[in-house]
Order: sequence, then structure tokens, then C-alpha cells
Amino acid sequence: MGEFKDYVLSWLKDKVNKKQHVEVISFYNEVPVHVKLTPTYIEGFKTVGWESNPKLIPAVDQTQAFYIPFVHPLHKEKQILSAGVLYYGKDYIETTFPSLSIDPRFKRNSVRIKVSELKPVIVEVNDGEKTLILRAVDISEGGVGVEAEKGTFSLNEELMLNLKFPDGKEVNNIFGKVVNVEPLMPDRKKEKAGIAFLKIREKDRDIINRYIVQRQKEIINEFKMFCEE
Repeated sequence: MGEFKDYVLSWLKDKVNKKQHVEVISFYNEVPVHVKLTPTYIEGFKTVGWESNPKLIPAVDQTQAFYIPFVHPLHKEKQILSAGVLYYGKDYIETTFPSLSIDPRFKRNSVRIKVSELKPVIVEVNDGEKTLILRAVDISEGGVGVEAEKGTFSLNEELMLNLKFPDGKEVNNIFGKVVNVEPLMPDRKKEKAGIAFLKIREKDRDIINRYIVQRQKEIINEFKMFCEE
């Protein structure tokens, strides 16, 4: 790992010396935001200073991090680095020294989108004994994340789902499985359960995809408004 960090340090120093920009990625409501930043200084393996880009600010405000595509000089494979944002403003950003990212967003096979709190997607979950009415946190064509009280779900639990979208469309009787359970910060009494769709009809997948496309447009328009302020 020490050797890898040396490669990253050398690469960043070269960018600083040549005043060359670097592609970085952050996320605004799960929509990726791509911009180019120029590193201005490096303090060993501790911090990196960057010229700011106003287009990145709304995303960094949510994620407190950004990600950097990096091609290993020996293996020539593309990897993703992550840098935690320590400070950001309109002129300057300071981050931790980049390290290899373990963010699952770069390994997904389908687009995931954050659901609007004002126009929720309602998820009816039936575990064979009871039916719960929950709100979706995010959704993709491969699954849905739901907000629930802590302890509601167990890993590998199999469920039947019905989804109700803001425009009135419904998708019913989707067979799913709980693949992830994590705290829903900042409320430690609640958790987010990720439920993968195991069986879904093509017409129902189309309904989900149309919602995702429409929601992406809403998020992009919202993002543009923030950038114009």
C-alpha cells in the first residue's frame, strides 16, 4: 500500500508543478457531478489543496468527499481514489490525501437515485406475517432502500413488495431480499434497509426506469439552481 501511495503522491505533485487539472466526481442526491479541479499544494500524505469549482459545492456539501479516477502507472488499470473534504469554499478546497475508494456507487450495475421527500415513493413490505408502509430513501431498477425503525429487517430476509409512485403508477408483487442494513444518520433509532429485486416483470422495470429518469431531471434542475445562486 505504501508503494501505491507513493505513486499517487508523485502523480499529484506532477499535476501541481504543471498546474494541470484533475477530473473529480462527487454526488448530489446520488447523481454524479463531474468537474475538473487543479491541485495547488500537497502536504505529504496528509492534505491536498485545490482550486475550487462552484459546480462542485452543492455535491460536496452533501457528501463531504469527492472521488478521483486514477490510472495505475504500472498496471494501467483505472482505479477510483477518495478524498475527504476538510474545508470548501468558492475559491479553495482542502481534502485529505486521496486513498483507494470502497464506495459502492462505483460498482453498481444500475443507476440509483435519491427519492424526493416532498413527492415520496411508498413501499408496502409484506414478510408473510404483517405489512409495513414505508418510505423509499433511494431506488434503482435493481432494488430499493427503505427507511425503517431499527431492528425491523434482517439480512437475507425475503419479502414481497408493492411500490407506489408520485404520479399514481404502481408496481406490485415484487419478490425481494434484504441485502444490506445500515444506520440512517443522524437518527440512530432508524435504519436503511437495501432490498434487492429478485423477480420483477419487464413492464414493472420500465415503470421504475421512467421514474428514475424523471427524478434525475428534477435533481439536475435543482442542482443548476444552486449553482446559479
